[in-house]
Amino acid sequence: MDINLTHYLATMAYNSAYIGLFIAVIAVAKLSYNLATPYNTTSQLTDNANSALGLSIGGFLGAITIIYGFVLAGPSQGLLSDLMNVSLYSVLGMVLLTCSRILNDKLLLRLFCNQEQLINQQNEAVGLVQAANYMAAALIIGGALTGEGSWLSAIVFYFLGQLMLIIFAKGYDHLTAFNLHEQLEKGNKAVALSFSGTMLALAIILCHALIGGFHSWQQSLSLFFIDALFGFLILPIVRYLVDKIIFSKISLDQAMHDKNTAVAVIESSIAICVAVIITIAI
Repeated sequence: MDINLTHYLATMAYNSAYIGLFIAVIAVAKLSYNLATPYNTTSQLTDNANSALGLSIGGFLGAITIIYGFVLAGPSQGLLSDLMNVSLYSVLGMVLLTCSRILNDKLLLRLFCNQEQLINQQNEAVGLVQAANYMAAALIIGGALTGEGSWLSAIVFYFLGQLMLIIFAKGYDHLTAFNLHEQLEKGNKAVALSFSGTMLALAIILCHALIGGFHSWQQSLSLFFIDALFGFLILPIVRYLVDKIIFSKISLDQAMHDKNTAVAVIESSIAICVAVIITIAI
């Protein structure tokens, strides 16, 4: 295969601008996380080796990366315009993800103080769920920004996505034999993995409804709620099949209660894999 070396080097130089901007965005994202909290994240990470907070921040930075990638993959309008759009939407992502932290504390995991669990208890289970919530929100924001998506569509579908995640969490709690909040407060990482994987699977399905560009509110909202309903139905079925077929000799709920992270990893992985196949097949 013939390669035009000059063109190849020119393309690399052109794309290096996006890499440089990404590094700057990540630095600003870490700073914004620190400014939005009453504690010093650097001190918590370096002096206290707070892995729970590390998981949360890692999820936040991963979420910013997802949004950055979605915007960057959209139609190009020239280098300067692309850099400006990616920068602005990355800032929007930081603001909305900060809202996710508040919603996570007040609505999703409302029976205990997330800050208390992250900082004083260094609860890795809560940190993991918070990280998954950030990335789930980012998938929905990123999907809303594809094609001709706008600030308004991203914000509207972000809040609708958060609503779906909160409703799903309520349903998950009712379908399982354990109490989600109680197990997370006890630091049960198996339950955190199971819930986080299922939440990410739902977000992947919701993202699928939004990818392809914004055409009209009626069409986009219809696809979003149809896919949300589909996710609400298919993911519990997947969990049931994992329980009865993959782990037929044990109870999935009992394994989660017993803090069996090995089983939890398999369960959450299958849920995410099924969600990915759904997005490809439909």
